[in-house]
Amino acid sequence: MSAWMKRPVGVVLSAGLLLGVLGAPPAAAYSSPDQVPDPFQDYSAQDYADALWNLETTTDVRTHERESRGDCDVQRYTVNHPLGLEPEQTYVHVLSPDGTWCDGSDGDELREEFDARDEEDENFHHGVPYENTEQRVPYYGTWEDTTGNGHHSRTEIHARDLGNSTFTVSGTYWDHYSGQMVDVGETETHAEHMIPVGHTWPEMQHRSREARVAYYNDHMNLTSTIGWINREKSGHTPSEWMPSAESAHCAYAMTWTHISNKHEVSLFQRDVDHLRDQLWDCLQDELPDDAETLPGDRSPDLDWQEPAPAAGGEITDGDGGGPRSGLSGLDLADALWNLENQVPVRSVERESRGDCDLQTYTVSPPRRGEETTYARAISEDNDTCDGEDGDTLREELDEQAEGDDSFFHGSPLSGQRREHFGYWSTPEEGEPNTRHRVLARDLDEVVWNSTETGVVSGEYTDPYTGQEAEHSGAGTQLDHILPVEHAWIEMEHRPREERVGFYNDVQNLLAVPAETQEDRGVQAPRDWMPEYEVFQCRYAAAWVHAAASHEISLFASDVEVLRESLYTCLQEAASGDGEGEAGEDGDDGALEPSRRSDLDWPTHAPQ
Repeated sequence: MSAWMKRPVGVVLSAGLLLGVLGAPPAAAYSSPDQVPDPFQDYSAQDYADALWNLETTTDVRTHERESRGDCDVQRYTVNHPLGLEPEQTYVHVLSPDGTWCDGSDGDELREEFDARDEEDENFHHGVPYENTEQRVPYYGTWEDTTGNGHHSRTEIHARDLGNSTFTVSGTYWDHYSGQMVDVGETETHAEHMIPVGHTWPEMQHRSREARVAYYNDHMNLTSTIGWINREKSGHTPSEWMPSAESAHCAYAMTWTHISNKHEVSLFQRDVDHLRDQLWDCLQDELPDDAETLPGDRSPDLDWQEPAPAAGGEITDGDGGGPRSGLSGLDLADALWNLENQVPVRSVERESRGDCDLQTYTVSPPRRGEETTYARAISEDNDTCDGEDGDTLREELDEQAEGDDSFFHGSPLSGQRREHFGYWSTPEEGEPNTRHRVLARDLDEVVWNSTETGVVSGEYTDPYTGQEAEHSGAGTQLDHILPVEHAWIEMEHRPREERVGFYNDVQNLLAVPAETQEDRGVQAPRDWMPEYEVFQCRYAAAWVHAAASHEISLFASDVEVLRESLYTCLQEAASGDGEGEAGEDGDDGALEPSRRSDLDWPTHAPQ
């Protein structure tokens, strides 16, 4: 008797459900193969924008753990909404070390434990391991006539890919995975699920049979491919396997994003990261230089949970300027656009070299381009490393920098901020310097000195804590949102006027109480965000604006935090709730059609 037949009745689908009839077919069945939706179609920039939006805002992310429990293993999938808007879901099943049903007392006890928890907790789901053919037909059915035209989906997609005028399976087709013509009569050909059945199993086994059959027969997830390629790909995900033909990469990434979103199947974070990079490249390839709109119509074959919000509009004046000012939906879209397309990403390594450490930063463009390396000799406490080892290491780095335009030898900042960045600038003699201009901008009830060059007092809300504060002398500091210390890696190698410009950038400066600035220090978003929720969207946008405007790289972990924050803000903006108003009459899915004129983004998001 098979393992499937030995399972308790409680985990086996009822006969009635197994024989259940699908819902009504579409109003119009496919009368010819060219009407069958094809995942390998030409997608527009708007399609890629929709894919990215749904990947970041509605597609769940999973993690996976496996632990030994006696003679059995417990496999656990934890699934979370990408923006944390839904309760965490847990899917577990008990299996043997070889991945099949686990018999014996250990298995029975574990299943009893998980059944009890499943009954008590609506967010906990106890299932069974996936054993391919053991569950594939009982759970997912076989190829179905989902459109009511008398042909099942496998025949439909083969005829589609063969370019036949009728639903016959003969001739040659273009294998998108390998990039070659294939004769179906001479070469073993499979109907391949791009998102494999096994990947959907943790969640799909707890759904209705109709939902599983709909996924299994979804034409937009099926392609004809050579049998050995199908076996080679097997259950691999995009971070592990991509088609050898690069021409298929955009459509393949679109399919994984679309099908996971449409059928509410979670993805591993590594695959989200891979798909994001691929989709951004595909979007850029579809955009003309300096595009102000997203060219192309939406494909009628893509069923997203939410289309990307969009709006047009002119740049308008802000409400006073500076990081405290409100943001429109388009301002938030610009922040995300520049985060993904303008802000370089850095990584750092540190190794011991005698009495010194060698610290190496590698900076990569966000999309395509060559890496840049910044290296320096530092002491254990991050200061200048003196002595013979330091001199030797600096000579080595100097020599490497002379022969390589992409390699820079630097030094630690070591508290020499004013020497390298100057101080507060004064536009013209007799006018307030940057500090007092920012104070006048951020404070209410401002009192000037007799020459009107310095702010003596005022009141304001601490943007980081939301607490009311009063300004008096050194009790109020100007905080660089993107800290000088963070910018130094690249700024050290630029002209002094650029460093002074960065130091005095009013879009990167905030008036805050001295104790608040001390608490924050120079921490980046991965370690610190304002506790005052009202300001979090503006803080995230200000970080991106400073990094993009001054071409300062960010760590990938900071990019991740800023991305999630901005997508959350954008989603609220599109629904008319939170930072950034909805479009006219508060319509969902529309962004306020205006931009702040004081934000000088390197590029604007096309709409």
